[in-house]
Amino acid sequence: MRHSHAWLICAAAASLSAGCSGSVPLRGGHPDQGIAAIILGARFITPSGETQSGRFYINLEGEEGRRAEIYRVPIVPHQTLLYQIEPDIYRLSVTRNWLGFPQPTLKVRIAGRTYRMPFPREVLRKAPCNIKGKKVVPIGVFEVQLQQALPGQAPKVQIYIDDSIPTRRQLVQSIIHQMMDPNVSAEDRERAIAWSRALQNALLDILAEAETERAPLFKTP
Repeated sequence: MRHSHAWLICAAAASLSAGCSGSVPLRGGHPDQGIAAIILGARFITPSGETQSGRFYINLEGEEGRRAEIYRVPIVPHQTLLYQIEPDIYRLSVTRNWLGFPQPTLKVRIAGRTYRMPFPREVLRKAPCNIKGKKVVPIGVFEVQLQQALPGQAPKVQIYIDDSIPTRRQLVQSIIHQMMDPNVSAEDRERAIAWSRALQNALLDILAEAETERAPLFKTP
């Protein structure tokens, strides 16, 4: 009985922790279920060049009041990832501890070492994204740069997000290419195919955005 009670307490604590700190979004699902998706990429650069070893987390938080979803999104280098999320208006945010309190310090793992830094303001100032059901929204590519340390000083890490039109277009195209890449796992290929129509619509939206930016603000008579 004691073991049963202990198990229930542990399960409740785990559930509370996931609900307060956020849950990792799934890499699956199907748009027919009314779910939405985001695409993210990352580049981790050290003084000796780009590395494929690293990770950090950032929260994606909805605006739907108490029912809003909180996702703890893993950011890893050299991968273009499609995550499924519930439709809502989301903003990038600092991570939270298991009690739900914001964590102002960001921990970044780069090439086997952990670095700590304040959450980058440029990332947190990114405008909220209105992510609708059955839609795919490319967020951008996180650039993580480990700077060379000066004598007697600790190395510094800088992070910003490249959400330019060309970068977001490349993110969508990268997922589309997974449909035809024989080296991609069958799971990733099936996922890309399931989202093919939404990916095509996302690409068309980006192309339309690019045309709008090129259009002149005023027409000459």
